[in-house]
Amino acid sequence: MLSVFRHSLRFAGVRHARVSAHVRDNQLRVYHRTLPFLCRAASGSTGWTLNSDVADALLRGARPPDNVLLLSECLERVGSDERVANGNVRMDVVIQEPEFYIPDEHTRRRILSLPECQTYALVYRAVPLLRGKGITSVRRWGGADENADAKRAVRDELADERLWNTVYGLLDIAFNAAKDAEARGKVVKSESEAAKVIPGAFESVVNARWSHVLSGVADKPLGMCVADARPTSVWSDAEIDVTPAPEPGENVDDARGDGLELLVLTSAMGWPFTLFGTDATANDTPFQMMDDTDVVVRKESVRVWNIVRADLDAWLVRKERPPTPFVLVG
Repeated sequence: MLSVFRHSLRFAGVRHARVSAHVRDNQLRVYHRTLPFLCRAASGSTGWTLNSDVADALLRGARPPDNVLLLSECLERVGSDERVANGNVRMDVVIQEPEFYIPDEHTRRRILSLPECQTYALVYRAVPLLRGKGITSVRRWGGADENADAKRAVRDELADERLWNTVYGLLDIAFNAAKDAEARGKVVKSESEAAKVIPGAFESVVNARWSHVLSGVADKPLGMCVADARPTSVWSDAEIDVTPAPEPGENVDDARGDGLELLVLTSAMGWPFTLFGTDATANDTPFQMMDDTDVVVRKESVRVWNIVRADLDAWLVRKERPPTPFVLVG
């Protein structure tokens, strides 16, 4: 059982996320530290597809703001006592031409740094410009080398490098996620379509045969023999739970007692972790063929399993402590 699990790990794979070194990534992180609205997907989904709307991708699936602040409210928020003629103008209008409505650069910068105003910039400035250039969906945004002219035009019209970096970063994330999801879907579909029944594979595993190796048999070579059956008894806990000396004496063999040496479970057609690939070739050695069909259980394997099982019981059954990390060497 342990060997089957160990070998099956060969087929495990980990997809590493792509990491960009471009400066826009750093600005995107800074931007989102002051933009909790974007980080809360109050509704909707962040499972992007290529057909996702650019507005949804920029808002991370959250709904657009229901109530838009007035310019006078924003001035109050930043502690400005400046009086402007158009204080009752909504910020979705102000955000289109902030220099016109907020002449003072210092005040304008503080207002545009408000989380709500950063959201307005995405919803009411970036999205209309993207749609005006035909970029209405994640698919139309494309990869880094796609739609370059349209993207350049949006960047120039925004005239705000930090806002552009945020738009670029968020839509790139959505596009890459959608492409990855599409690729995974194709792989699953391909594997499903290519799946085939291997006659006899199920029965081979269910009816796998036990055998074992015994020592202390006087009339056999090296005093050992193979028996085609389950042993009448296996190792006791006292035999298994023995910690070997870290540095045994040189040229000193441990005394070997008579009895069970190892267990072997054999499936004639192989195992799931070998993909039932037991087609022997003329160059295959007996050990290579055994690797396909045999699971070998040694005393050391059972000792490791006892340690892991005791820890799992303490974690999952008795609820005494979290699991202990182990490193298996050998």
